[in-house]
Amino acid sequence: MRLKDNGDSLTLWISADETYWWARRPGNAWPCSELSGKRLCASYDRNGLCDLTVNGRDGFDGDVHELNTIVADHLAERIGEDHALWFVTVGQFR
Repeated sequence: MRLKDNGDSLTLWISADETYWWARRPGNAWPCSELSGKRLCASYDRNGLCDLTVNGRDGFDGDVHELNTIVADHLAERIGEDHALWFVTVGQFR
């Protein structure tokens, strides 16, 4: 995962390989994943999600719970609870 963190906004990129392996985590798999094997780019500000592309296309018609969970799982490792965007990207989904 790549992350561009501007403090009050951030963009993350999750590769197709990362989404594939995330959906197959031992003991915590997402068996009907709609994001597995797809590239994801999401931008957030203090209000929440601002921009989203999946495999280079705008938006996502799939399971929003999966989207929120994969983003929260990846960002929880990279930003702390004191980050301005913790709640909108991680905290509310834990």
